[in-house]
Amino acid sequence: MENNKDIYFAPVIIPTLCRSKFFINLVESLKRNTWAKYTDIYVGLDYPPSEKYRQGWQEICDYLDSSDFSVFAHFEVFRRTENLGGFRNNNELTKYVMDRYECMIRVDDDLEFSPNFLEFMDKCLWKYRDDNEVLFVSGYSYPMPWKVEEGATCFRQNFSTPSWGLGLWKKKHPIYTNYIRNGQMLKDAAQFIKEGREELMSLATFRYYFFDVLSLKSKSGLYNLNTDVSLTTYMACKGGYCVTPTLSKVKNFGWDGSGEFCHAITGEFGNHSCDYDYAHQEIDTSESFELIPDDSKRYMKENRDLLSEFEYDDHPGPLKRMEVAQHSFALVKRYGRPLALLIHLFEYGWAKITKKNSVDLGSSK
Repeated sequence: MENNKDIYFAPVIIPTLCRSKFFINLVESLKRNTWAKYTDIYVGLDYPPSEKYRQGWQEICDYLDSSDFSVFAHFEVFRRTENLGGFRNNNELTKYVMDRYECMIRVDDDLEFSPNFLEFMDKCLWKYRDDNEVLFVSGYSYPMPWKVEEGATCFRQNFSTPSWGLGLWKKKHPIYTNYIRNGQMLKDAAQFIKEGREELMSLATFRYYFFDVLSLKSKSGLYNLNTDVSLTTYMACKGGYCVTPTLSKVKNFGWDGSGEFCHAITGEFGNHSCDYDYAHQEIDTSESFELIPDDSKRYMKENRDLLSEFEYDDHPGPLKRMEVAQHSFALVKRYGRPLALLIHLFEYGWAKITKKNSVDLGSSK
């Protein structure tokens, strides 16, 4: 990263494995960035865990071996000799870069960027470097008619931390990372409710958090790792903000079921997060970026409500998870988390017994 007294030129880390089409498109879009010449790129190419991943992995190897990356200030590839898995591959890449730079940009391998993505990220990472309220910069912005001060090109908010192009500072990284990885996020639920922190959560954040808060087997460990879900919940519960562009600098092609978290969106596209056509979202096409921030926090509730409307999902699974989340919230609010866990365990066991008995009775007829 080349620095001067007026700017950071943040390095970009790209963990990847085998999604060659997406990865190549991502790197080529970074090449088209006007600030590519100032930017160091670090690729963590994981080793395929089985043969079904080998073809895509080999296509990435061939691309890396045959392409010209001289447009970047520096381009380096870490080719893993054993399979590390997504989180370890990402974490080792993050540690390597954080040990050497003051900030960084983490991207998934299924993204495409506006020509001014790097300029936007670098300018924001510089401007907010000493602002302890601002913990993240995201290049992605949901397709909302955000309410901001006139002329603003980005705004600070505390209800969304999309990890699809996320800027992080080394000095701020331990603050939330240690808290999340120590498992405190779920343990402190009763205190958060006492403070009314659920009011700062969007609909999906509430559903994710309170569904997991009494879960006997959390399906994904989303609250023990630095995920967009845990980071967003951290902002609502512990404080902090993310700076987001009014018009997205990032497009996500990963809603085909090929990634670790985003499910496949099939059937007709709609206007909610569960069925939106992310691959055709409008993003910025400008080659330069003028930083005009809205730091007023004036429209925080209105914008949070906008996102909650987008996040509404009337499929049976999400509706059931919301029902569980609301019940868990009520239990923790009334009894505290330790006793609520015992009550939940009893309810869970009783439901299994009664379900088994009803099946047995039905089969005896």
